[in-house]
Amino acid sequence: MKKILFLCAICTIFASCEKPVLPEDEGNVTFNFDITNQDITRATVTLGDYFEKMNLQLFDADGNKVFEQVKTQTREDANFGHVSCMLSEGSYTVVAVGHSSIRSATIKSPFMVQFTASDGEKLTDTFCYCGQIEVGENEQHHDFVMNRMTALVQFHFTDLEVPASFAYMVIEYTGGSANFNPTTSLGCTKSTQSEQRQANDQQLYQVYTFPYMAVQGTLKMTLSALDADQNVL
Repeated sequence: MKKILFLCAICTIFASCEKPVLPEDEGNVTFNFDITNQDITRATVTLGDYFEKMNLQLFDADGNKVFEQVKTQTREDANFGHVSCMLSEGSYTVVAVGHSSIRSATIKSPFMVQFTASDGEKLTDTFCYCGQIEVGENEQHHDFVMNRMTALVQFHFTDLEVPASFAYMVIEYTGGSANFNPTTSLGCTKSTQSEQRQANDQQLYQVYTFPYMAVQGTLKMTLSALDADQNVL
């Protein structure tokens, strides 16, 4: 279920193996990633309805990365969500992350996924699948469901008038995380976040975050209205 919270200042939030080939069409193991129906008003949903990019990494029984670089698909790809690869026999942990960030997610281990900040970057609605498979002699097909990892905080201002020079809204907060643990679906680094949004006519501003170390907790948030020269109004 999507975690949506509305607030004003302080809110409660709730195997070593041969290197495989990906995303070639031929392989002994095939993955099909799907998503739970988050919108009951729609008959069908696809991955591309909720995120633009999927990153995939596998780990062998010793915790080593199978792919030298994280594998990436985008929703423009005809095979978005469908992956085939060659794997040696053994045990593997599969970690797939869906998001719309500019940069790919850094899947360091089954216990740590990081998003590296870049100019203008911010966390987006993020989904993940994490689980284990056993690869044997026969070909395999796996169907996996990705679930939402993020909580969404929205601010809707109802001021009848705002300064004409209002250009940006800066949102600073503590109590959330920019990284998460796929095995627990929770944030794993406590940090101070700062995100900037352009002013909009709807006066609606939102932030995605990973709840830190618990299903619910407290976010402490400060919002500042700035002009084009970054002066506080």
